[in-house]
Amino acid sequence: MWALLLLPAILVLFVVIRHIRRRLTKLVILSDVIRYETGLFSKTTRTEQLAKIQDIRVDQTMGQRMFGMGDLSMETAGGSSRIAIRSIDRPQVAADFLMEQVKAHGPQRL
Repeated sequence: MWALLLLPAILVLFVVIRHIRRRLTKLVILSDVIRYETGLFSKTTRTEQLAKIQDIRVDQTMGQRMFGMGDLSMETAGGSSRIAIRSIDRPQVAADFLMEQVKAHGPQRL
């Protein structure tokens, strides 16, 4: 009998962990750079110039599409070339906004 209660508890724990992980991931667009931050106790921050973004991709599973969520990934010029952000709300709106910002900042001229 107690085993039947264990399965819903595990599912709730899984959902809570995913929610916390989503809340601890942040994408910030500044004037000419994009900053991707993730983590709670130890934080990882990745900063890229908007002019270096070459490709923006949105992937959505059927379940994500039903809830208006998806994965956003950006291909950048440089060493570590892909930034992937999983399970964000309205990913196509975010991708379109990023593309507008990339076009506005274009390749930097010296």
